[in-house]
Amino acid sequence: MNLMIVEDEARLRLSLAGAIPWEEHGIEVVALASNGKEALQLFERKKPDILLLDVQMPEMDGLTLVRLLRERDAFLKTIILSGHDNFAYAQQAMESGVTQYLLKPAGERDILEAVAGAARELRQELDRRYNEELLRQKWIDHLPQLRAAFFERLLRGSFRPGEAQRQGAEYGLTLPEGARYAVAVVDAEPAGETLGTGAGGTRTDGARTDGVGTDDAKADDAKADGAKADGEALGGGDRARPVDPARARFSVYLLAQALLSDADCWPFLDGQGYLAIIFTVAPDTDAQQGLLGLQALVDKLLNRAREGLGLVCSAGIGGSAEPLGELNRLYAEACLALQDRIVYGPGIAIPYREPDTCGAIATALPPLSGDQEKALEIALELGDAEAAGRALEEMWLGGLEEADTADEIMEGVLYIASQLVRFVQKQGLAIKEVLGDHYASFLNPSQLTTRDKIRAWLESSTAEIAAYQARRRKSSRHQFVETLLRIAQEEIDQEVTLHTAAERLFVNPSYLSRLFKQEMGQTFSAYVLELKMEKAKAALSDGAKVYDAARMVGYRDVSYFTKVFRKYWGVTPGGMKP
Repeated sequence: MNLMIVEDEARLRLSLAGAIPWEEHGIEVVALASNGKEALQLFERKKPDILLLDVQMPEMDGLTLVRLLRERDAFLKTIILSGHDNFAYAQQAMESGVTQYLLKPAGERDILEAVAGAARELRQELDRRYNEELLRQKWIDHLPQLRAAFFERLLRGSFRPGEAQRQGAEYGLTLPEGARYAVAVVDAEPAGETLGTGAGGTRTDGARTDGVGTDDAKADDAKADGAKADGEALGGGDRARPVDPARARFSVYLLAQALLSDADCWPFLDGQGYLAIIFTVAPDTDAQQGLLGLQALVDKLLNRAREGLGLVCSAGIGGSAEPLGELNRLYAEACLALQDRIVYGPGIAIPYREPDTCGAIATALPPLSGDQEKALEIALELGDAEAAGRALEEMWLGGLEEADTADEIMEGVLYIASQLVRFVQKQGLAIKEVLGDHYASFLNPSQLTTRDKIRAWLESSTAEIAAYQARRRKSSRHQFVETLLRIAQEEIDQEVTLHTAAERLFVNPSYLSRLFKQEMGQTFSAYVLELKMEKAKAALSDGAKVYDAARMVGYRDVSYFTKVFRKYWGVTPGGMKP
């Protein structure tokens, strides 16, 4: 803490500055002034935290100085040294903001304790103020997340009657009891996605409604500049290219905040990562008209996302405008409508359709033929990715290509995925190990939001399984060779043949012979002979007898060993000298 001493008596002023061990208590004397006028000038340059001053000084008395300085720094702590033992005067000093009032002659200990106490008090005040400001700033920073969490609970139907209005008010949200509400959910597709039935249009039983007029579009361009800039940082604009899904969704959220700032609605990112939008429909507005206005706003958002951010977005819209207590149902309807992008393609807003209740019975996809399933299994078993791809193509054309509801498509996806999972499990393998990056979609196939995504995922997963099986088959062949090498080395003192090894490995001898030659570049018998002759030569060179060397490498007939050794090395065993 910085201390300024103001005292007109020079000797006392210097004594106060030099005789008291200020630094031991974290206090530094930064300025000495002989009167109030000089103190005012020094204050601007030295910025002291604590003021130790006399009351009676020439040109300006101490209390006047205190009032002037307190106007400049409300946190300034002041300690007065006074020769007046007058209660009224002391009371006036305290009312001026003086921290402590000491009577002369005050001892050095008393002065030190007073200044040190003022320093502690100032630190506490600053800490408290800092914590209050920090808390306020944290509240401001986290308000979007707090509101999003509130809306998430609202859409899940987690509030009792009247509770939502009370808690919403805490977050600065007004939810009129008599109003009706509508819900839309928006999701960003990977950039470059095919637009399907239209970009930014709303499907209404085969018809398409184009967003809003050009005048409205021009008026909103300026508001969306910030979100557009963010989208360009993502790689937006006219050139659509893949971006991180989380960043894409956040960019659409920023765009919605800018574009819908004047609309009576609240956009936020929900727990699924969707952009959810709650719209307020005034009590005097027809519900159907309110929904049409909502669809127009959503169309506008989809168009701006495509044109400004280079992102193709799809939206689902709840089927009606209802009181606050029905938001959870409207949200569920909007999410179901969004799933229909699998059927209609991405890039459009899809209203919720009530299930057919006119006696129609949902039909499953036509069953796949056993030949198709068997062809896929055989191709995977052989590790033949090309054949597996052809089998998958036949299965796709046999059902999924013509499916006309999201449920039918997902049923077909789950069926084919189960075929792949069963094959992997039959091999005694872990699905996660085999599929790698494709494993996540097996856990949550609802992430596959278009036919193209589904097809690409099934094709890549099938190819990955086939490639893994091919590597596994090759690896198992290598293992046979490794086993043969180990047998030849460990049993060099015995008669080792390919036929006996094949019997032990339960493998066809001809297959094993070709495999060994392919991997090692020589026949198994040639390899064994080379191994035995090298060992025999080394033993003889070390002084072993011919009989012992022959036994070491599996020859019981010494004369036959001698014949083989001479043929291989061009010299008899006896000719090998230590």
